Amino acid sequence: MGDRPLLGRRIVVTRSAQQSAGLLETLRALGAIPIAAPAIRLMPPEDLTPLLEAVRHLDTFDWLVCTSGNAVSALNDARRSLGLAWPARLRIAAVGSGTARALEDAGAEVAFVPTRALGEVLGHELPVAPGESVLWPHGDLAGPAMHDGLVARGALVTAPVAYRTVSDAGSLGVVEILRDGHIDAITFTSGSTVRHVAEGLTAAGIGLDSLDAGTRPLIVCIGPVTAEAARSAGLPVDAVAATHDDAGLVDALLRSLTPRSMAV
Repeated sequence: MGDRPLLGRRIVVTRSAQQSAGLLETLRALGAIPIAAPAIRLMPPEDLTPLLEAVRHLDTFDWLVCTSGNAVSALNDARRSLGLAWPARLRIAAVGSGTARALEDAGAEVAFVPTRALGEVLGHELPVAPGESVLWPHGDLAGPAMHDGLVARGALVTAPVAYRTVSDAGSLGVVEILRDGHIDAITFTSGSTVRHVAEGLTAAGIGLDSLDAGTRPLIVCIGPVTAEAARSAGLPVDAVAATHDDAGLVDALLRSLTPRSMAV
């Protein structure tokens, strides 16, 4: 297969349509047949005022902490709408390499990335001093671990919702795809994609864990938090990306699929 190691592999991408273009393109370049089935859709918060107000006073914060590329996009849109530059005094932290790249693409300089791409680890390792102010723009489904960790360390955290995650039709599309044809792998990039797809599978009476491991689609997750959500939803996890970004996800697909017989 040469430089097309995923030739003919049918891979479902459940990520939101706003985010999936790069991954779909990479999979096609590797010979795969990517199937876009967005399980979630990203929406602005019902009230943008808290985010805009925080961004308007961005130069008063000691730290900006970003835990997803979605938050970076929403924050950057707000910043540009207000005609503001990145403040020179602001220190910026990213939860992982993917989020760091999103910040750098937005013209920001990243000062800190934790040893593991987990919000809880970022909250523990961020070099913040008691009394320092932290801005954390986040999605409406974000867990409290990082926020609580920073507050426990004496940080003053402002946490506006930057975007909402809602179900998209792709969660039902995965069910139809599984019924209609052979699928080699399903990729998950967040707990919300897992939850919506799992709900659709349950409603349709499809249990992936009951299928033979040689014939069912492999479940490949972008990181440990997503993998834990999949296991909690009863989905068997076959591979987890070593680096929690698209490159890591593709590498996990390559490691998992290339040994599999094309006859499966």
